[in-house]
Amino acid sequence: MNRHCLCLCALALSLPAGAMDLKQAWDLLQYQGPIYRAAVHEQQAGAENRAIGQAGLLPQINASAYANKINGSQRQNGIDNDLDYDSTGANVRLRQPLFNKQKMAEYRQGQQRADYSVAVFDAKSQDAAVRLADSYFDVLLASETITLAKAKLGAFEEQLASARRRLQLGDGTVTDIDESVARRDLAEAELIEAQDNLVNARRKLAEYIGETPDALTTLQADFATPPLLPDNLQAWLAKAQADSPLIHARRHNYALAEEEVKRARAGHWPTLDLVAGYTAGKSQSISELNQRNHYSSIGLELNIALYSGGGVSALTRQASANSAKALDELDATRQEVISGTTREYRGVQSGALRVHALEKAVASNERSLLSTRKGFTLGGTSTNSDVLNAQELLFVARHDLFEAKLNYLMARLRLASTVGSLGDDDIDQINDYLGPELLVTN
Repeated sequence: MNRHCLCLCALALSLPAGAMDLKQAWDLLQYQGPIYRAAVHEQQAGAENRAIGQAGLLPQINASAYANKINGSQRQNGIDNDLDYDSTGANVRLRQPLFNKQKMAEYRQGQQRADYSVAVFDAKSQDAAVRLADSYFDVLLASETITLAKAKLGAFEEQLASARRRLQLGDGTVTDIDESVARRDLAEAELIEAQDNLVNARRKLAEYIGETPDALTTLQADFATPPLLPDNLQAWLAKAQADSPLIHARRHNYALAEEEVKRARAGHWPTLDLVAGYTAGKSQSISELNQRNHYSSIGLELNIALYSGGGVSALTRQASANSAKALDELDATRQEVISGTTREYRGVQSGALRVHALEKAVASNERSLLSTRKGFTLGGTSTNSDVLNAQELLFVARHDLFEAKLNYLMARLRLASTVGSLGDDDIDQINDYLGPELLVTN
C-alpha cells in the first residue's frame, strides 16, 4: 500500500497544472489503466507456473490424524464384553519422486508457461502503448477538426454576407446566396459531427488512462521527419523475427505443446518414488485394544502401467496434433509479423513524403484562395462558387495535413511495436512533437 501511495504522489508531482502530454498519459496508463493493470496481473499469475511445475519434483508431505469414540460389544470365547474406549492416532507420510517422466515434462511446461506469460505481457504492453497513442491522437484530430470546422463555418458565413452585399449593390445573384447558404449549412453539420467525435474520442482515451483530461498537448508547428535507423527494410525484418514478442509467445507455445507430447508418452513409463512414513496410535482397532503403537517405515515404490484402455496412446496422438497446430501457428505469426513490419516501414517512409506533399498543398491552396478572393472582389474573374471551392480545398488540405502527421507518428510507434522494441524512449521521441496546450472540453 505504501509503495502505491508513493507512486501516486510521484506521478501527481510530475503532472503539470496545465495540459497532459503523451508521456504523462503513458505513466497514468501504467499506474491505473485497467486494461494495462489486467495484463500486469495476468503476467504475475503466469509467473507462478515455474513454482507449480517444480512442485511435482519436490517432496510431498502429508499428515493425518483421527480421534474416534468406540461404543459396542464383543463376543470372544463365549464371553460378551462391552466396548467403550477412545481410538486416536496420527501419521506423517513423505513421497519423493525419483523417476517420473511425466513430472519432468510438467516441470519443463511450467518454465515454458512462465516464459510465455512474459512474452504475452510484452506484446500486450506494447500494444497498449500503441492503442493509447492512437486514442490520444484521435482526441487531437477531433479537436483540430472542430477548429477547422468552426473556421470553415466562419469563412462561409463571411462569404454569405459578401454575396448578400453584392446582391444589394446589384453585382450578385440569388444563386450565389443559395450556394453560400448550402455550404454554410453543410459546414454547420460537419461541426456537430466533429463535436460528437470529440466526445467519443475523449471517452475512449479515458478507458485507457482511467480519467478524462480537460486539456492535452497538441502538435507543434515544426514537424521533422528524420530517416529511420536502420534505413533498410531487411534489417527491420531481421530484428522483428528475433525480437517480436508475438513470435516469442508462439515459440513458447510450441515448446509447451512439445512437452505435452512427452508428458503423454510418459504414461507408458514406470515411476519410482521414495516413500517414508511415521505412525503413532492408541487403540487403533478392536484387536489392538488398549495398545499404543509407534512405527516408521521407509522404502521404494515402483508403479508400472500395464494397460490404460488405450488412453495414453490417444492422449499422445492428441498432443502430437496440437503440437503440429502450434508449429503452424508459429509460422503464421512469423508471416504476419513480416507483413506488419513491411507495412509499417513503408508507412513511415511514405508518411514522411505525404506530410511534405500536404505542406506544399496547404501553402498552394492558401495562395489560390487569396488569388480567387482578389479575382472575385476586384477583377470579377472569379465567381462566388470559385471562392467557396477554394475555401473548401484549403480546409480539406489543412485537415489532411494534420491527420498525415498523426499517421506518420503512429506508423513509427507501430513499427517499433512490431519488431518488439517499443519502450519509454519511443514514447519520449513522439512526445517531443507535442507542445502547445489544447483544451478538449468543447
